[in-house]
Amino acid sequence: MTDRAVRLTRLSYVAAPALLVVYGSIRLLVEGSREPGAAWITGHLAFFGGVLFFGVLCGGLRRTVVVAAGAVRRRVARVAWAVALAGVGAAAVQALIDLYVGFRAADKPEMSELFTRVQDVPGVLPVVYTVVPLFLYLGMIALLAALGGSGAVRPLVLFVLGTVAIAANLNFLPLGGLCYLLAFAPLRHRVPDPRDRGAVISSPTQVG
Repeated sequence: MTDRAVRLTRLSYVAAPALLVVYGSIRLLVEGSREPGAAWITGHLAFFGGVLFFGVLCGGLRRTVVVAAGAVRRRVARVAWAVALAGVGAAAVQALIDLYVGFRAADKPEMSELFTRVQDVPGVLPVVYTVVPLFLYLGMIALLAALGGSGAVRPLVLFVLGTVAIAANLNFLPLGGLCYLLAFAPLRHRVPDPRDRGAVISSPTQVG
């Protein structure tokens, strides 16, 4: 991993939740954010960027566990990373559909019609909207749990609280994003640099 990749990964720990806050705030506070127009496009660009950064963040958590944890937690982290990436992919497709509809529709009724057409395609609802996107949250919870140690408890609790808030009501997206920011920002310094051979060599001695 290059210096640029390490910096990008560490940036994702702040950028992913911050962009979620931006999206949620636009959705909640900006007039016209629920219909075609600049607010819809701006909000969903932030959402799409945040989803991509969450994908990078998941990779950072996996690398942190692989370098610092024992064999069992390394296996858990690899599986959790794959599960989370499936969720990232589904959420990214959802954001792209939202952007396409926002650019294509002239008004809110046409937007609703376009969404209906897309969601009527067999398999789209569970894969893109209702089931697979949840894999991101499940994978992230497992990755945070795999970090282990007392320093992982606070991020895990904050992430769960943020997720519960968002699940309860999408108007709580800014609050959920803030919880995520408080959870992940302190962890960015734990992203390993593989060129630090001491960290890489020491990890195989751990077994738990």
